[in-house]
Amino acid sequence: MPNENREKLFTAYHLIGTKWTIHILFVLSQGPSKFSELARGIPLISEMALTRRLQDLQQNGLVQKTCFADRKPIFYELTPRGAALANFIPFLVEWALLH
Repeated sequence: MPNENREKLFTAYHLIGTKWTIHILFVLSQGPSKFSELARGIPLISEMALTRRLQDLQQNGLVQKTCFADRKPIFYELTPRGAALANFIPFLVEWALLH
């Protein structure tokens, strides 16, 4: 594998290899969600872990947080970059079902 591709692979892994990232991307691939909806969609994640992962995903340009004028409700949704990354999740599910 050429070095350039190896670096890109490590970059992708850095983004998705952190615990809970794939779960969050999966839930958000279904549409925008409030924090509480995300937490219900990933029952084993703590609120602190969910908050940290959402912040990291926002910093990496994969998730955006939308606040309205009155600050409630706050929604999280995938950016186009995040949606493109989430496209691989059905392939992981299919692989898991086959193996």
